[in-house]
Amino acid sequence: MSGPGRGDGLPYAHLLKRVPVQARSRARVEAILDAAAELLAEGDIEALTLRAIAAAAGVPTGTIYQFFEDKPALIQAVALRYVAATVDVLDTLLVDDAAPWDVTLADLIDGYADLIAAAPAMRALWLAGAMSATTAKLAGEADDAIAARLQADLTRRVAAGAPSVAKRRRRTAANGGAASDWRFLVTLISGLLELAFADDLRGDRATLARTRRVAVLYAADLLGVPPPPP
Repeated sequence: MSGPGRGDGLPYAHLLKRVPVQARSRARVEAILDAAAELLAEGDIEALTLRAIAAAAGVPTGTIYQFFEDKPALIQAVALRYVAATVDVLDTLLVDDAAPWDVTLADLIDGYADLIAAAPAMRALWLAGAMSATTAKLAGEADDAIAARLQADLTRRVAAGAPSVAKRRRRTAANGGAASDWRFLVTLISGLLELAFADDLRGDRATLARTRRVAVLYAADLLGVPPPPP
């Protein structure tokens, strides 16, 4: 949920046997990952083969082995592309400085929901618990960064109209509690999004609405401001 591990601009660089330098080679790797994502969205992860991925990507199977050690490495690369994409969603939303804090948070949740709905493979990997320990660690570091940025951004939006709030939040953050609270918020949102997409490819509307409301109520408490009306 700056993704960690983004060496050479690739979030999955550490998984590659060799990092592609030329644009054509990078495009080939991305085509392989795109093909893997499409097939992951259609069927069983365990039944997926490198031969099928190569055929879908229009490359020889040997080309995959030029870049990836095996299928698990390729699958983790697909997962890390989605980890990086969650950070991109945040980057896009924080550009609008004029939006109220609660609108920004609700829009962030909608942005994540749109990302999952548009990427069935992300949902498949998520629900299958297919992340390796290393990928999960990198995803956790990305969530740490998202939580810190969300805390700073929403606090700034509130403080712009209420300086006393900023002073109170700085005192809270000084003891380390606030950082863990915001990390909990990101974890809460992730869990509720997983629930929303567990049985609905588009995301259950009612669950998504509750996710927005719960997140806003929790953030309002952290920010020390009255929650907006439903």
